[in-house]
Amino acid sequence: MSDLPDDFTCTITNWEYIYGLCRDVADEVRSAEFDPDVIVALARGGWFAGRCCCDFLGLDDLTSLKMEHYVGTAAKASDPEVRYPMPEGSVEGKDVLIVDDIADTGESLHHAHEYVVERDPSAVRTATLQLLDTSEFDPDFVGERLEEWAWIVYPWNFIEDMIDLIQGVMERADDKRFERADIRRYLATYHDIQRIEMEIAQPDRLDEVLAEMERRGVVESADGAWQLA
Repeated sequence: MSDLPDDFTCTITNWEYIYGLCRDVADEVRSAEFDPDVIVALARGGWFAGRCCCDFLGLDDLTSLKMEHYVGTAAKASDPEVRYPMPEGSVEGKDVLIVDDIADTGESLHHAHEYVVERDPSAVRTATLQLLDTSEFDPDFVGERLEEWAWIVYPWNFIEDMIDLIQGVMERADDKRFERADIRRYLATYHDIQRIEMEIAQPDRLDEVLAEMERRGVVESADGAWQLA
């Protein structure tokens, strides 16, 4: 999240909602009469979606492709590169569906599409659960189109994202010690994460996140309050 502005809106999702988007993507694939032989799930966000689409579409061939953004003289930060190549021959001569969780700039899907096309498949289509209007790449199949930009907190990276968000608001605030109410207030102020939204999507998990932050040495707790370690 280091490249994001200090204030940005977050939307917290749950498993049921995301599972529904997986079903919507699979419905679009069937409606288009595209019958993939293999799904390529982009790591890490596309794994859940890829596996669910396999179930909906009756596929048992699932492989993974890890795209990563590098920073340095050899590559711009915005240029995703392949970190873990797919096994040789895994898509050759096959109809391929590439699946990711979200297209923000669309660069990961675009580069993944190029990478797969170079490996002699019969056909390649792309899908994403959610598509932001900032994406310059238009996937073939989309579960949901989002007109307003937001950082989407998915169930599979809830703790990871919430640790980053809570640490970020603690660093910005003038307070040195934070009770639960303080943390919730700053999450609402800086990221529009309202308590009712969080409790509906991921109920009773704030203490779990704080406990994990303490285990990782990010915060220290005493007398029902937390401070940065």
